[in-house]
Amino acid sequence: MIEIIALFLIVVFYVIPLNLPVYWLCIKFADFLLETFPNPPFKFLLYISSDYLPPTIYFVGFVILFLLLYYLLSNVIRKSLFVFKNIDISKWSLIKYSKGQRSINLAARVLIVLSLVLQIFFKVIDIKIIVLSVLCLLFIFKELKPKKIKKDLKSEIKTEEKNEKKELAEEVGEDYIDFNWSYTMDALNIKKPIDFKASFKKGDKHIVQDEETQLEIEKNIKDFGEQIKDLCNLNGLDNYHKISAVYSLISKFKYKTEVYNKTINLQKPSETLERQEGDNYSLGVCTAAILRTMDMEVIELKIPLKDGQTNLALAVEGADELVGNYYINDSKQYFYCELKEDNSFRVGEVPSIYQ
Repeated sequence: MIEIIALFLIVVFYVIPLNLPVYWLCIKFADFLLETFPNPPFKFLLYISSDYLPPTIYFVGFVILFLLLYYLLSNVIRKSLFVFKNIDISKWSLIKYSKGQRSINLAARVLIVLSLVLQIFFKVIDIKIIVLSVLCLLFIFKELKPKKIKKDLKSEIKTEEKNEKKELAEEVGEDYIDFNWSYTMDALNIKKPIDFKASFKKGDKHIVQDEETQLEIEKNIKDFGEQIKDLCNLNGLDNYHKISAVYSLISKFKYKTEVYNKTINLQKPSETLERQEGDNYSLGVCTAAILRTMDMEVIELKIPLKDGQTNLALAVEGADELVGNYYINDSKQYFYCELKEDNSFRVGEVPSIYQ
């Protein structure tokens, strides 16, 4: 990412070039400081370094701008792209380790160092050139070793595995499973994740009728969904976040793409929770059952695939006041919800390919 920032700054300040008016502003700001602060100790220091004050302001300003852009790219843009577009720019750094590129980098370094030596020798040092040289030496011609990339990726994988183990369901005796997971409300992690804990009773599978919806549902699923609903209400979540919180649990289950036993398609929601795995249909039915116990209207949608098969998506109420391409049924807007093979999930507008 730092290569991208350095390249951006070089283009903006040295190709356009904005370094000339920026340096002129640094000179004016230095004059302002010298005239505005009559304080003897401060003025004494300024007069000693008056010749170097504009270059110092220019250099410090560049450092601040670089750090600001790095923060925005790594903490705002990167996370937004990853969450909303499924693009991880950290995995596509500028990796240069071919012989030709090594030769170019070596030649560039030699030329830059030589130009700096000549500046020092002839005493024509220009802070603008020095900043450009630093950007090139440290970032533009920086080589990333394959071993370092592998090490970073392994570190990320270990962290993800550790989080997965921490959030897996725990058996409590022979009758109960405790599900523990976290739900992050926003893409930028500004708000603290909400921790969920709900107990599921394995043996209580008899059918009951929901008083409000009049739908028949397994008793243990009803109790499980009501626990999640209470936690959502306690944290003041709207329908969008309630749906996402449920999907954040189901997305941790094993998504089976190759089903050797056809009976898996007939899994009841309680069986899916017990096994913590299922195909697209069983995971979707389980999600729908939990959402219904949370007093949300759910419509099951069969999405045709290219191979002639179908995927199960859900349309869940709560999008009436929103503007966008949401699923519509009887003049009512629903969130389009879908769990994908990579265990990512979508809650929001209908994808353009289905419109």
